[in-house]
Amino acid sequence: MLFNGEVAIVTGGARGIGEEIVKEFSREGAKAVIFDINDEKGKAVEDAIKKNGGDALFVHCDVSNVDEIGKSVKLVIKKFGGINILVNNAGILHSTSIEDITEDEWDRIMAINLKGMFFAIQKILPSFEKAKGGKIVNISSLAGRMGGFANGLGYTATKAAMIGLTYGFARRLADRNINVNAIAPGPTETDILKAFSEEKKEELRQLIPLKKLGTTKDIAYAVVFLSSSKAEFITGAILDVNGGMFMG
Repeated sequence: MLFNGEVAIVTGGARGIGEEIVKEFSREGAKAVIFDINDEKGKAVEDAIKKNGGDALFVHCDVSNVDEIGKSVKLVIKKFGGINILVNNAGILHSTSIEDITEDEWDRIMAINLKGMFFAIQKILPSFEKAKGGKIVNISSLAGRMGGFANGLGYTATKAAMIGLTYGFARRLADRNINVNAIAPGPTETDILKAFSEEKKEELRQLIPLKKLGTTKDIAYAVVFLSSSKAEFITGAILDVNGGMFMG
């Protein structure tokens, strides 16, 4: 196993990529903490991990609310004594056109995808410093690398900004023994893609050099590696997990 009881928080951990990351942390020996607003799904993930002999905790947390992030972090520290790993995965996707996006929609995307990431790191820093180190992995996107295909530009803006902040946090926190990296997934088999027709999914596959869609496990394996002691000398890196759609 890669971990020995380290506490790992995954925002947006109740489904999709986040759920798989949470479960992979547990399989590798970490205490898995799910931050999400979906109480039913979050509790189900917690129960499933415990049923399999792991240690997990679901915490209702809206990452667009800074006070709620702070309270949720304190709850985790009270339960487990500290925090060792943070995965900023919570986010929303949109496809609204440049002409049609409203200020309210723009602000919501920024609050969840970007503000939530920044302040989750801020609130967890004291626990990392107490532990004399920590690992942060931010889930960006192929869209943040090259602008995206069909997604709205609000999403692109947040995912590109996450990459910039990953570099900034990595430089500023290196002397505190905190590694900060990001993963930029390409098209991945999640609930979002289930709404696509087989024809549309095949078109998408043909855009990928490896001619296949990513899986949630592909992302989870990369996250867990970057969060482990095997990645001690890696910080400020953006790992592209996209089948070759972006090479740079």
